[in-house]
Amino acid sequence: MFRSSIKLFKVFGIEIRLDYSWFIIFALFAYFFGFIYFPSVLPGLNKGLLALITIVTVILFFTSLLIHEMSHSLVARRKGTSVERITLFLFGGMAQIEKEPETPYSEFIMAIAGPAASFVVAAIFGVIWFFTKNIALVREPVGYLAIINIVLGVFNILPGYPLDGGRILRSIIWKTTGNLERATFIASTTGRVIGFVIMAVGIFFIFMGNFLNGIWLAFIGWFIQSSAQMGYRQLIFETSIKGIKVKNVMNENIVNVTKDITIQDLVDDYFMKYRFGRFPVIEDEKTQRFIGVISLHDIKGVSKEEWPKVKIGDIVKSVSESEKVDISMEISDAIKKMGKNDLGHLVIMSGSRLRGIITKSDVMRFIKIRSEFH
Repeated sequence: MFRSSIKLFKVFGIEIRLDYSWFIIFALFAYFFGFIYFPSVLPGLNKGLLALITIVTVILFFTSLLIHEMSHSLVARRKGTSVERITLFLFGGMAQIEKEPETPYSEFIMAIAGPAASFVVAAIFGVIWFFTKNIALVREPVGYLAIINIVLGVFNILPGYPLDGGRILRSIIWKTTGNLERATFIASTTGRVIGFVIMAVGIFFIFMGNFLNGIWLAFIGWFIQSSAQMGYRQLIFETSIKGIKVKNVMNENIVNVTKDITIQDLVDDYFMKYRFGRFPVIEDEKTQRFIGVISLHDIKGVSKEEWPKVKIGDIVKSVSESEKVDISMEISDAIKKMGKNDLGHLVIMSGSRLRGIITKSDVMRFIKIRSEFH
């Protein structure tokens, strides 16, 4: 999602982004308000004023979603968890919270903050509606926004993970049983059931001729059930790697390449021979000074005709701080660092020399072998 999104601005130090899929839902809401809803409740409006009210209403709706996600994020930060960004996308919004809550209470407070914020926003729009009963141009938009925020809050407290209600359910079961894995299994299973039910309702709507709402509900149901399943698998994975350090996984049997060899030599003598997806590049064999890592992706940007002439040192990027990792770091944090910086590897340094390298495939191989002995 991050790579297919646009940065907008920052609020309280949290980056706000738009996923490209957001434009789909923006267009659907603009069509609904501009061509169906407002023409029916506000007949006779000129096109310019209709367009203005439509745009303002849609923006206020997505502002409501942002407030919902921002409430989760601010509570998470208050509990000591970093939140880097919030992304608005096709199915609403998603806050990128650094880690899962450490206690059932933290989970409960973080989860309930979103629906609570939606109900507060609904109340604000409701008050505005009450005092503008005689101003139709204001009354109709804010009345609809009050209702839609109530719906948003109610929908999110459905007791199925990953909805807020599912997280509330998980926190209660977690507190009762003391078992996070069991609590997640129950909450995610409930989430999958709710997702399948919503999908079934959507399919029913389609057969009844309500195609647009049916498709929308079917997609929402699919998203909920797949996210619920993925959330449980993610927890199992994180549990399986808990306590594992970078030093346990890193590869110290490194095959280096010097910066003076050509791309053709790299392909023929290294990629084809060792079958690795990337190689560390050093200044020379004598100093062993580490420069950076070159991958298959890097050489694909150079035409094959140039391979015999272009040297590795001409295209390899110098190692950055985002690529470096401490040997004592938890492997789960290392994986998150790879994802955050869109990297396929991390390096462990000793001065100017490379001590080891770790890739996602190294981690998966380690986990697979380790699981055979448990």
